[in-house]
Amino acid sequence: MVPALVGWVWARVCVGLGFVIAHRLTPDPILEAREDFPLPRGLLSWDASFYERIATVGYGGTPADGVRFFPGYPFLARAVSPIVGGQADLALIIIANVAALIGAIVLARLALEHRSGETVDASADTPAALAARTGWIVAVIPAAIVFVWAYSEGLALIATAGTLLALHRRAFVWAGTFATAACLVRPTGLLLLIPIIVEVIRQRPRPLPALAAVISPVAGLIAALGVIRATTGEWMSAFDQQQPIRGEFRFPLVRAAEAIWGLRFNTDTELAPYVVLWFVLLGVAIWRRQPLSWILFSAATLLVACSSQTIDSIGRYGLLAVPLVIALAQWADRNWRTALVGAVGSVGLVVTTVQALHGRIVP
Repeated sequence: MVPALVGWVWARVCVGLGFVIAHRLTPDPILEAREDFPLPRGLLSWDASFYERIATVGYGGTPADGVRFFPGYPFLARAVSPIVGGQADLALIIIANVAALIGAIVLARLALEHRSGETVDASADTPAALAARTGWIVAVIPAAIVFVWAYSEGLALIATAGTLLALHRRAFVWAGTFATAACLVRPTGLLLLIPIIVEVIRQRPRPLPALAAVISPVAGLIAALGVIRATTGEWMSAFDQQQPIRGEFRFPLVRAAEAIWGLRFNTDTELAPYVVLWFVLLGVAIWRRQPLSWILFSAATLLVACSSQTIDSIGRYGLLAVPLVIALAQWADRNWRTALVGAVGSVGLVVTTVQALHGRIVP
């Protein structure tokens, strides 16, 4: 718990420094003239503005494209807001940040309990050491600024890590419960069906718990879509609104290669490092023999993230493929690697914060 807390605090120091720098630098006049320029809105900018609107007035008072954001997070903030004087915006920020800390602790526990087939010398890298690194590394990956903003990723981290931890413990009903929560928060929570089905086949639990684990996330997704349908009248409106933003379907590996190639022509410059990082870590996960259910879940997440023309969210997608975060912690099993991850991550958090506040990148 202590390493997770240290990483959580340090990440907010880095983001805070990014805010200071962003306010001292002169933004691009063209970007500053935009109505949605993020600097004045701070932690409530970008996607957070939609969550605030939904939490305050519901889907009916939100722009049409706001229905692509699932109800779990903003409705929870609405329920919590009376505790903080009815301020839904404050509730969103508090929930996001508290959930990020809890999620890091759950993820560290997952790394501790399910360290599968590592080839390193146990005296050099114990399960406890791996868990400690995982707890703070998840907070300093540059894309983790979304754990500070009023975004749903903190809740999604709890739900995703909780699902995998419950599967490891053969608690299939709990796995279904966590996966349901993931689907109420984000549509990609349905990808957790992959590790659930793999572990059901591998572990062969009793029929009722197995059935509950498989059905629950589907029910969660239907419930989320049903809440949105109550306003829009359309079951698939969330996906319909997402389509114009993501663009046409692309073959994922080709789109990933284009992002990397774009470095040569100064395009996709902020996306290519994440594409490289996550796919390399998928290789690390295979090399370190993570469970098959983890590997398939991570691979599916990356393929979905790279399956459209617009892949601005690749950083966040990979962050929630939590086995990849554990893979980074597995790789950082030498002092120099640990220091490198900490240094690059810290600088990246500051730079990403400045860029996001100046409207240059989408967090």
